[in-house]
Amino acid sequence: MTGSTSLERTDRSGTTRTALRALLLGAAMAGAAFAGGIARAADAPLDIAFVVADSADPFYLTMQCGAEKAAKDNNVNLTWQGSPSVDYGPEIAILHAVQLKKPNGIVLAPFSPTAFIAPVKDLMDGGTPVVTVDGSLDQKVELQNIHSDNAAAGAAAADMLGEALHGQGTVAVISFQPGIPVQAARVDGFVAEAKKKYPNIKVLPGEYGGADAGKSATITSGLLARNPDLAGIYATDTNDAEGAASAVRAGGVATKVKVVAYDAAPDEVKALRSGVFDGLVAQMPYQEGYRAVALLAKYLRHQISKDQVPYFDQTGAVVVTKANVDTPEIAHTVLYTDSCS
Repeated sequence: MTGSTSLERTDRSGTTRTALRALLLGAAMAGAAFAGGIARAADAPLDIAFVVADSADPFYLTMQCGAEKAAKDNNVNLTWQGSPSVDYGPEIAILHAVQLKKPNGIVLAPFSPTAFIAPVKDLMDGGTPVVTVDGSLDQKVELQNIHSDNAAAGAAAADMLGEALHGQGTVAVISFQPGIPVQAARVDGFVAEAKKKYPNIKVLPGEYGGADAGKSATITSGLLARNPDLAGIYATDTNDAEGAASAVRAGGVATKVKVVAYDAAPDEVKALRSGVFDGLVAQMPYQEGYRAVALLAKYLRHQISKDQVPYFDQTGAVVVTKANVDTPEIAHTVLYTDSCS
């Protein structure tokens, strides 16, 4: 009995000491995770999802290149999810599917200023930070919104067209659809600059092609038929610009009607070189993709607090002309791509 009791006491004492050491070690590790979480989190990969629509657009393909580079630089597992449609319905379905996979953070290019407010708010309230790019929401519910200074870019387009027309003539504007803040800013900036600096330029009421090249071509053909004095066209997105350009070519008026377009997709650049476009206003999609992923990585690793994140992060825009399109600073850093390779 005595031997048995001695062995039992030794076993209990050893077990107690082992358990105590395990408890203390666990507490120490928990404390390190709490107090020094930045260092530990920096070594662990993050899962970030990127959700877009109109996924075949070179603008978003270029954005993807920037996002992938940021993911590589910041130890991020990036999942790119895109709907080929410009309709926001399929994009919302993709966002909900992504949410079920519980990524650490999400980047979203919202194709509606209202429909994404509730889902984004739910994500933010549930602890999944969201950064929006290109588009914007009517309520500031996300962590940050990154987009071009669209009003300034619209003004730059007005200056290009105003100079090309020597300050005189009738001009048409073809945009995506009404009620989209970024598109409205592109139009408003153009109209305000034209009114301010080119009083002899008449800007016709806006037309909407819905980012459908076929529809915008039909609209442009109608504008040419109704306005034989039409001297210029400003299109505010890639698809509508390409549709307008095709109608101008088909109508045989490429030398008569000056066309200035938003974006710098490969087909637009070809049209610029051939003289169909007189100028392009290129955004910075690569920078938008890079900045969004890099910001989320820093935020998720507690390297930056919410108070240190400005709600708006505006990227610049660059005027591209036939004279500068092939210069290294434009060709290598500004023009859009259809492949990251």
